[in-house]
Amino acid sequence: MSQKAKRKKKVKKITFRDKIWYVVESPKLFNFKSIGEIVGIDNLLGRTVEALLFDFTDNYNDINLKLRFRVVNVNTEARKCATNFIGHQFTNDYIRSLVGRGSTKIQTIQNLTTKDGYIYRVTTICTTIKRARSSQQIVIRKIMHDILLEFAKSLNHEKFVIGMIYGEFQNQIGRVAKTIYPLSNSTVIKSKLLSMPEGAKDIEVSPQEEFEIVEVDIKRIRKSEIKRTERINVKKFAQSKATSAKSEPTTEVKEKSSESDTKSDESTKVSENEKKKE
Repeated sequence: MSQKAKRKKKVKKITFRDKIWYVVESPKLFNFKSIGEIVGIDNLLGRTVEALLFDFTDNYNDINLKLRFRVVNVNTEARKCATNFIGHQFTNDYIRSLVGRGSTKIQTIQNLTTKDGYIYRVTTICTTIKRARSSQQIVIRKIMHDILLEFAKSLNHEKFVIGMIYGEFQNQIGRVAKTIYPLSNSTVIKSKLLSMPEGAKDIEVSPQEEFEIVEVDIKRIRKSEIKRTERINVKKFAQSKATSAKSEPTTEVKEKSSESDTKSDESTKVSENEKKKE
């Protein structure tokens, strides 16, 4: 076939009538709420869809958080697609706004396996108010790692996702890490689903469900050997010692002055009596 014949061949255009729209539904974890619509020309399985957390909560503070879903099942009769949650991420401008001038960004990336076998890659950052020492950064990074690892061991993936998205994990990290150095914020900025067990099903979990408080053993190094509260108490103790040492000589001076006053009074009384006798 000549090149001219090849050029004459045209691909059939897809008209608007040929397009079939499918409604994308979120998993049971998000109450099967519709995310949007996609065109069903090619195979829909494996296609990813993004949505904002704001669409589920109607809270303007959640507008910077993007959720990612993957299509796992297609119902051609009802024209609906079922999805699975595969990760989340904050917008780049929001992440840049967290780090100010003169502050330190402490970041961890770790693979976590939940109680029911889901594996997530989680990225967490903590930002300090001012520049932190390297020794303090090491301790804070270990706190971040240990707290997330403890949560992953004890929680199913539904509750683990709720803790990442709605800020429970970052509150627990900030509660412990601020004892090492003052933090401006701590955030789980990104997560990605690496693998999931076969035949796994979602369970409905309320976002208002309470989490247990995680306690972590902290090994302090260098100047972090003494807690900040203990340092304050030591300073107060030193100040109280100094004030007591200053107050002791003043009391002695007062006693001496009082003795001299009594002696002078007695001498004046004796002189008055002698004058009367005369």
